[in-house]
Amino acid sequence: MKVMPSIDISNKVAVKRIRGKGGSGIILGDPLKIAKEIISEGYDAIHIVDLDAAEGLGDNKDIIKQICTLGFSWTQVGGGVRKLEIAKDILEYCSSIVVSTLPITNRQEYDKIISGVGVDKVFLSIDYDDNGYVLIKGWKEKSVKVSDLLDLESGGVIFTYIPNEGTKGGIDNNVVEYVKSVKKIKEYAGGIGSLDDLLKLKSFGFDYSIIGMSFYNGTLRGIRFV
Repeated sequence: MKVMPSIDISNKVAVKRIRGKGGSGIILGDPLKIAKEIISEGYDAIHIVDLDAAEGLGDNKDIIKQICTLGFSWTQVGGGVRKLEIAKDILEYCSSIVVSTLPITNRQEYDKIISGVGVDKVFLSIDYDDNGYVLIKGWKEKSVKVSDLLDLESGGVIFTYIPNEGTKGGIDNNVVEYVKSVKKIKEYAGGIGSLDDLLKLKSFGFDYSIIGMSFYNGTLRGIRFV
C-alpha cells in the first residue's frame, strides 16, 4: 500500500484543516515549495484539494497545474469538480479528478463526466460520519448511506472519515466492511496517526492511504509504503 501526502490549498496557501472547518488546523505555506519537498523525499503520488473551488470562492488552478507538472507519477485533484468542462480542464495536466457530492446532487452531470473523460480518471470520495451517512454541503448535511454509493461507476473510491479528519485520532475500523465490496482502487483518508493505522489499512485491502496532519507534523513523514 502506498502512502500519499495531501496538499489542501486555500487562497494560494497550503493549509491543513480539522474536519474541514475553515480557520482550524495549521497554515503550512507555499504549496509549490511543499510539493517540491514531497517529491524530493521520494513520494510519487499526491492528493490535492482546491478548498476555494470547493467552496465556490475562486480557484487555485495555476498553482495546482505547477504541482501536477513537477514529475509525480500520480496526481489527483478534487474540489469544485462539478462540470464536465472543469474535469476536462484539470485532466489536461493531472492524472485524475476527485468528486464527492456530485453523484448525490447532480447524477446526470456525474454520468456526463464519466462518459466524457473516462471512468478510470474519475475517483469518488465518499465523505462519511460515524453513523455511515455521507455528508454534503460543506460536511454539514446528511444524505445517503455509504452503502448506497459503493456500486457507482468510478475509477476508484476514497473513503474519508470526517470525525477524525485532520486529527490523527485513528482510522475508522468499520471501513473494512465497506471496502470488501469495492473491486477497484481503494483509498482512505481521515485520522491516520500511526504506523499501526497504516498496517491496518493495508490489511483491509487499501491501495493508498492519504495522510495530511501526520505527514506535516512529522509523525509519518518518510514512510512511502507499507
